[in-house]
Amino acid sequence: MKNRKMFKITAAAVMLVISFAIFMSGGSNYAHAVSDNDAELAQEIAEYMSEVVSEERGKLRAISDEQQILALIYLTDEIEVRAEASDDSETVVTIFSGQTVFIEDAEIEPLDEYYNVWKLWLYVSLCYNNEEYRGYVPSGNVVTSDERFIQWKANSGLDPVTQVAQYSLEEGAVIDYSDVEQFPESYQTALRELKEAHPDWIFVPMNTNIDWDTAIENEIGEGKSLVHSSLADCMKEGSYDNGSWYFASEAALKYYMDPRNSLTEDAIFQFEQLTYNESYHTEAAVDTFLSNTFMNNSQNAPGTDMTFAKIFWAIGSEMNVSPFHLASRVYQEQGQGTSALISGTYSGYEGYYNYFNIGATGSSDSEYIENGLKYAKSKNWYNAYYSILGGTETISGNYIGRGQDTLYLQKFNVTTNSTFSHQYMQNISAPASEALSMKKLYVSAGAFDSTFVFKIPVYDNMPETACEKPEYSTNVVLQIPSGYSSTVWLDGVEYSGVSRNGNLIVTASDGNATNAVVYRYNDSGVPEGMYLWTLQYKNNAYTVTEQPDLEDLLTYHGFSIRITGKSGIRFKTGISEELRSSLTEAGVNGYVLKEYGTLVMNNANRSSYAMIKGGEKVASGMSYGTNADGGLDDYIYETVNGRLRFTSVLVGLPEQQYKTEFAFRGYAILEKDGVQTTVYGPIMARSIYSLAEQVLGMGTYEEGSDAYNFLNQLINDAQ
Repeated sequence: MKNRKMFKITAAAVMLVISFAIFMSGGSNYAHAVSDNDAELAQEIAEYMSEVVSEERGKLRAISDEQQILALIYLTDEIEVRAEASDDSETVVTIFSGQTVFIEDAEIEPLDEYYNVWKLWLYVSLCYNNEEYRGYVPSGNVVTSDERFIQWKANSGLDPVTQVAQYSLEEGAVIDYSDVEQFPESYQTALRELKEAHPDWIFVPMNTNIDWDTAIENEIGEGKSLVHSSLADCMKEGSYDNGSWYFASEAALKYYMDPRNSLTEDAIFQFEQLTYNESYHTEAAVDTFLSNTFMNNSQNAPGTDMTFAKIFWAIGSEMNVSPFHLASRVYQEQGQGTSALISGTYSGYEGYYNYFNIGATGSSDSEYIENGLKYAKSKNWYNAYYSILGGTETISGNYIGRGQDTLYLQKFNVTTNSTFSHQYMQNISAPASEALSMKKLYVSAGAFDSTFVFKIPVYDNMPETACEKPEYSTNVVLQIPSGYSSTVWLDGVEYSGVSRNGNLIVTASDGNATNAVVYRYNDSGVPEGMYLWTLQYKNNAYTVTEQPDLEDLLTYHGFSIRITGKSGIRFKTGISEELRSSLTEAGVNGYVLKEYGTLVMNNANRSSYAMIKGGEKVASGMSYGTNADGGLDDYIYETVNGRLRFTSVLVGLPEQQYKTEFAFRGYAILEKDGVQTTVYGPIMARSIYSLAEQVLGMGTYEEGSDAYNFLNQLINDAQ
């Protein structure tokens, strides 16, 4: 090493030569050192590079030890994490674009004897499928918004990618769209527009490897996805807490969950990695954001001598979590700051606070508050500082540290870790509304064009275009009473429903339905009851009103068959004598009875025609109502157990129709505020032949009797 001193003096010049070679290489992942074919000098360069690498690795480890360096895998669909810094090394695990990693160290892989060509690898830790892994990945496939790492990378001289990117941006020569081009085509137009406006923004596709329909199916149920009462009725599917929250409709979920609907300046920050950056995450910026909220600086936070802005900034900088995220999350959770969860005065939990609503669950306000304060008390959150600190520890350790490092993923967990569960919130619009708060914070801080990294999920088999925001819904949301069938009849027409969140969801063909009915059957399939809801379509959605006072309005009372004379079949329907009296006098819930009777049709025609009053191929017989002469018809067949039975009779059928099944059902017309609705009883079908067999099988008539012979002859004639 006789020229050692002289070499040290000229080392900077050597690095400039290397940098020039990097630029000329066109942004390769490799660096090329210039050699003068002097083996001794080349050896000195190799030794010097080894010292540089050792020194720079020490700097990087110091940064990582101080605070974790959060980063993402990008510019590749998938990548193999290696046990050593070499493509020939053993694979530790294969991960995908958008995987969260933590940078801990770096290593140079010399690709020849004298470091004429080398490759930079980063040593990372990660959680994948709930397993912890460590290993090496190429630096060119790792991106982060952490300013400390970006500065280290730029100053180290070890990575050509950073230097080329900086040179291009400084010269303004060209915008690099290579990150945008990793996305499906349906994402790219919106991302290009954002990139043109903000060249330093970096977009990383998160390859979920999850089918889109599977994702929706797993997010729609079990109370996972809610909407606030302030949203349009067409986005709701029944009350969640009999208060301000509703189950989200499938269309609403698809709209908010489809990342392509959020590729705008107002919504993009739900995909931002939630790490702290000193240059723009300032206390002053947080204070400005909070100025018009209950957390303004007019007074210190409860139990402390600090303002909320100071608390958010201090905790965020200490724990490497964006204080903007913390402030906007609390604002999202607490609104005007009137919740008992942060009052400090709730009985039994005086002096305890839960600003992030962690552990606050329940189906009623009191249960929600008490569970949240019970959690706060167990964690000893006895003032605002410790509540916010504890909440931040939960967010950082349980969410950000496990790959749920964006607002979107804290709501929709489509990472490989606890997929579809371990979700911070139920409100499907929260990521978008918090993203808007984040945008305002960055604008006010003058940091809107900083280097942000956005991690944007991509699903398999997505719709060709983004899911549209629902403007109307024809869903009918019903809570089915115990024992009733899940088949729903809307205005007498059969519909199949989908069960979720304790409700049955039926999609009507239009907004004209007036009532919904379900029936209860015994084990033999005989109808024993009916339950009714009335429907009104307003504000582009159905309002459903239970009518328990009209339960069992129409009841089935069986068939009978003629045993003498002409062949005939009788169908019996009943109505409560007491209920009928109420409906014809004062009315029930505003409804009055106008008419009731029976419908009949060939059962085979039901596959093509609806069995409703006035329907094609349907015959109708009125038992109660105003006749053509203006008089009142009121035909009662019999009264049994307080129910008035009325009938429909088919007689004189030809022999060739003895085996033909005929369907029967009762109907009733109710009127409220001048609007009529027709309610239908259950459909039952029989043939004369089957009824004759049934009666003979019961042994009701002695063999050889006139009735027995009549029925037996009917059966023989049907053959």
